[in-house]
Amino acid sequence: MLFILRAHWIFFFAALAMATTALAQSNPKNIDSARKEGEIVWYGSLTGGTIVGRIIKAFEDKYPPIKVKYLRMGGAGLIERIRSEARAGKFLWDIATAEYVQFFQLPKHVALAKYFTPEFQKFAEPHRDPNGTWISLYGAIATIGWNTRMVKPADAPKDWRNLLEPKWKGKKIGVPAEAYQWYGGMVAYLGDKAGRDFMRALAEQDPQTQQGYTNTANLLVAGEFPVAIIRAHRIELARAKGAPVDWSAEANPIVYSIHPAGISEKAPHPNAARFFYDFLASVEGQTLFTEEGFTSSHSGVKALFPRVGLDRIKHPAPPDAKVSERIQVWLKEHQETFHVPVAR
Repeated sequence: MLFILRAHWIFFFAALAMATTALAQSNPKNIDSARKEGEIVWYGSLTGGTIVGRIIKAFEDKYPPIKVKYLRMGGAGLIERIRSEARAGKFLWDIATAEYVQFFQLPKHVALAKYFTPEFQKFAEPHRDPNGTWISLYGAIATIGWNTRMVKPADAPKDWRNLLEPKWKGKKIGVPAEAYQWYGGMVAYLGDKAGRDFMRALAEQDPQTQQGYTNTANLLVAGEFPVAIIRAHRIELARAKGAPVDWSAEANPIVYSIHPAGISEKAPHPNAARFFYDFLASVEGQTLFTEEGFTSSHSGVKALFPRVGLDRIKHPAPPDAKVSERIQVWLKEHQETFHVPVAR
């Protein structure tokens, strides 16, 4: 009996070793080939701060003479560009990153390579693809923020229903023009009727809309409006510099967004792309994101600001593939509800 048990475990570990070896061999990369390829083309929606430049410098210093070319676009514009290029038979990019509501649309237009970075198992399961086509590079939470010079502590809007109070009516609430992922996440969490009823009531408060979460945070700091829908890490970064702002960790819900990255199956620089992907997923790469205030799904990387950690959020609305599937619905409703100007 003991012999049989030992034989069973020997077979198990041998099979596990073979599977691991097969996985590694199915995702080859070669540093000499990567250096011959010489560059990486990175399409992304990441902006704000110095993070892109810091990532590129750190990678290029680590793997000379490989250069990273970054093309920044809004999430919707990024997907449209990739779709248009694919239709024309052009595959110019190696790695793409975007907010999940856009990123999950990619497989409709292009194939993503199956590549299991060595750090794959260290990422939270909901924030990695079991098939190996993507991992989440960073996360951010959307909630309510306020200017502490303009809002007394007792008046601070801790929950969404507080924004419907008469005192916030008339251009006193800032709403990012691109907040349709927040819109969709809220409606999905609250339910179609309750969620849409809330959005219509919020629109009746006559809020201001402006481009970008970063811009909205800056305007809140400057006192352009007393309260706003914000990304919490932007407020924490401002607070760390002494800005008079704060945010609610009690809002029900707080919408959490991940930002996946994936490699094109037809990447023009496949070896270099894999080294860059591994770098982004490493502790070193993930730390560059958390130093900018973002959250990381990597078990070995801690948040710069503990308040933004998911373990501190009472009512998270997590990323939902169903929200991504209805992206055009949320985009149209958000624009129509909050009278967001649409470029023609």
